[in-house]
Amino acid sequence: MSERTEVAGGADPFVTAAVLAAVARLEEERAALAAHSPKRPSQGRWVLSGRPRDVAPPIVRPAPAADGWSIASEETETNEV
Repeated sequence: MSERTEVAGGADPFVTAAVLAAVARLEEERAALAAHSPKRPSQGRWVLSGRPRDVAPPIVRPAPAADGWSIASEETETNEV
């Protein structure tokens, strides 16, 4: 398969060869880009909203020390009697 290309404008053989080399290079690059599959589309916000996500652990408050703390204090016990 031979294609015949003609460069108009009175170009000498060296300029013609340079133009054809540039066109051949562009065709090679186009063919190389076409050989790769297109980039996978990114998922939209609607799709991502239904995906599981990391959940932060609940906030843990420190418990008071056992000494000095109780549910009933001495004051409430004396007032109730």
